[in-house]
Amino acid sequence: MSNHASPDRDDNDAAAMRGLAFCDAAATDATPSNHRENVERFRMTPIRSIGIGAKSSLKASFWRTDLEDSQVSGDPDYGSVMVHLGGARVWRNAESSPGEKGSVSMQPFENTRWRLEGVVSFAHIFVPFTLLKDVSESLFDRGFAPEHLWIPMGTRDKRLCGAISAVQAGLSSIEPTNLILDSWALILSDILVRRFSSYAKRHARSSIGKIPARGVAHVIDYIEANIDQDLNLASLASVAAMSVYHFARRFKETVGMSPHAYVLSRRIRRAQEMLNRGGNSLANIAAACGFSSQAHFTTVFQRDLGATPGEYRRSLA
Repeated sequence: MSNHASPDRDDNDAAAMRGLAFCDAAATDATPSNHRENVERFRMTPIRSIGIGAKSSLKASFWRTDLEDSQVSGDPDYGSVMVHLGGARVWRNAESSPGEKGSVSMQPFENTRWRLEGVVSFAHIFVPFTLLKDVSESLFDRGFAPEHLWIPMGTRDKRLCGAISAVQAGLSSIEPTNLILDSWALILSDILVRRFSSYAKRHARSSIGKIPARGVAHVIDYIEANIDQDLNLASLASVAAMSVYHFARRFKETVGMSPHAYVLSRRIRRAQEMLNRGGNSLANIAAACGFSSQAHFTTVFQRDLGATPGEYRRSLA
């Protein structure tokens, strides 16, 4: 992807740093202590990791283990959602209900004893605690502390499990961009605070309407000018002079689709225009339109238009 810069873009980046300190803190290259402990202390090797060692808001790692009994340290910096992917039952501390395939729980913020009845496959999905705090303040105008969040062992909450399934499917099919990771992190944070925090029975603030037309125009202009970049919600929200959380909610109300879906649609349309003009390789078009790879470009283009870029180009001839 292009790495060119402009004074306008530098101003936007600076604005994001000034106005979105919580988001800057949420996107970090720090490794969650649960992931590090699995590798260093328990000598486990992840099957796959996303965002580990990179500056991202949401991080995830996939594991398979037969470790029968272990004391695991808490991590105050991340809400750690654990997804049971298959295998034996799992027990947490002295709780009466186990975790089984398809259920969701969490690694508490304090040290915890885990007991496995056999080999287990599971995923850790890490949501920055700073983001949970921001969502809590936006929804309920309340602060947030570790003791405010608790997921019962083996829960099968429909909304949480549905969101987790969507994240799992996305992680298995693509190499997610920062924008996708930001979107997933916000969705999960919203569900966790609304349904599993001590504020769950309170009435959240109602939607606060659409983004003014001028603000939408600025965001759209920014997307068009930087379509070749790995756009993220923080940069888009800074252009609209809004918090990330409110921007993500209000953009969908205003435009009719999420920021991620809109950016993806514009990438496809830009690629289509370049194919119509001819003269560029598919690899160059993929890079110029902000796709992470030519394979990603082909997958998204075919899903949207029903033909691969190559087939589309041949139909023009």
